[in-house]
Amino acid sequence: MNQPSRSDFSHRLKSLRQARGMTQRDLAGKDLSVSYISLLESGQRQPTRETLRLLARALRCDVKDLVDGEPGHPEPAALLVRRAEVALESGQPGVAREQFERVLARTDLDAGARTQAMIGQAQALQREGRLAEAADVYERCVRAGMDDPSYGASITVAIGWCRCLYELGELVRAAEIGSRALAELDSVRAQDSDLALQLLATVAAVWYELGDLRQAQRLLDEGMERANRLGSAMARGAILWNASTVAHENGRYQEALELADQALAIFRSGSDRRAVSRLLIVNGYFLLRQAPPQPEKALGLLRKALDELSEDGSGVDRGYALTEISHAYRELGRTDEAVDAARRALTELGSGARLEQ
Repeated sequence: MNQPSRSDFSHRLKSLRQARGMTQRDLAGKDLSVSYISLLESGQRQPTRETLRLLARALRCDVKDLVDGEPGHPEPAALLVRRAEVALESGQPGVAREQFERVLARTDLDAGARTQAMIGQAQALQREGRLAEAADVYERCVRAGMDDPSYGASITVAIGWCRCLYELGELVRAAEIGSRALAELDSVRAQDSDLALQLLATVAAVWYELGDLRQAQRLLDEGMERANRLGSAMARGAILWNASTVAHENGRYQEALELADQALAIFRSGSDRRAVSRLLIVNGYFLLRQAPPQPEKALGLLRKALDELSEDGSGVDRGYALTEISHAYRELGRTDEAVDAARRALTELGSGARLEQ
């Protein structure tokens, strides 16, 4: 009997367990531990022959089903795409990317599954910090003309592409792409949705970095009006987030903190832990640039953000946190720790995130 590859086996094991409505504890039974099942399903352990026998008995299947799957009956592409999306959502971008790439290698994909897999591949690369590669995949998505009736795919691609270009420091191109996408949404009256408002907030952030605060503020005012009309808390949170940076740049420091706190409260009520951590970094940034600065308070927020991002964030996210931690240490006169944090930030940012570098 050939040993299965870790990634193929982990996918198959999890699918069979879920298909039978079993928890990891159910599958572990008396012979295995829940932590060991978790390691098998995440691809961090290779099963022994005896383990395969115990798993097959618990799942009421043949060992060959765990090792080889069902010959002649490939799993539906939609199931494989969803499995990859779950891996991405659970903070495993490398695993997700490999899964999306396997899906894209199939010859039986329909247009919808190919669209989802390409977007997922780009998002996984983005979360890994491989920004130039992610931007290339997003661009291929656009050139492939992918679309859907709700414009959800095209908006998701535009958001991801703009954010990659933003981090890469290609701000003019990001502004052009984002503005064009917003104009297209306006032309088909598809501008009032959570995704469309996330795109608007992203484009406003690009204009802010370009130094055009008037254009950024105009977009954010328009976005807030739309978010209130739509009644979307998450969209309103995205607008408030970016509005806080514009307020700070304009010297309205207290307003900036209040706007960031409002955005933080909104995202804390949702499930996006990464967004909460990134907003903690924003708050820390503001506290460090107040007159007088509040480095102790900022450091507490930034350390909490960094801890959270160790599970849910990318290297770029952690790089942003470490940059501000370095600023906090410098304010406190702890120079050696400031230098160490800055070096760690450069390591986390890698070669791609040129704007933050």
